[in-house]
Amino acid sequence: MRLLFRVRVEGRENLPNDQPWVMTPNHASYLDGPALANALRWPQLRNTYWAGWTGIATANVIMRFLSRLGRILPVEQTRAARSSLALGAITLRNGHNLVWFPEGELSRVGEGELQAFKPGIGLLLERYPTAVVPVRICGTHDALPPDTRRLRFARVRIIIGRPQSINELIRRGRGSEPHERIANALHDCVAELTCDF
Repeated sequence: MRLLFRVRVEGRENLPNDQPWVMTPNHASYLDGPALANALRWPQLRNTYWAGWTGIATANVIMRFLSRLGRILPVEQTRAARSSLALGAITLRNGHNLVWFPEGELSRVGEGELQAFKPGIGLLLERYPTAVVPVRICGTHDALPPDTRRLRFARVRIIIGRPQSINELIRRGRGSEPHERIANALHDCVAELTCDF
């Protein structure tokens, strides 16, 4: 990733070392996961699990093997949402870090513009509060747009924001339910991280 896409990471020092955290990046390309893995230090990477869509994570024998190797938790967007959230909860309860893409799918709007966050992340964090780290990934949409297999060697930048507490997010967010307020506040935190190259 560093060689082909000249990945630049800002804010790595914002990742807590004394407690598990949930990272909530935007999602504009299938390159987002590998780019983000490149941003983590080895001890952090070894302790991190990733939420991944079952359509890819369990597509065939090879993908199942790679998903297990990469610690990818199968997430079903439409069905079995409770079991997906339960896997995330178990991960946090066992003291591991979690990367959760709260948009729920790749952004296919414009140049990978940030979409509304699904309430699942709010439900998970409401039940298992921990430090939440907003992240903005820039450039992966240019490198590998969602509906193509043509790879371009564009620059990638990752901005890791300041950790947020659940109380901060509830106080800052919009909505009638705590999980809605958490999801909306996280969306705003990610949107505030700018993608200037």
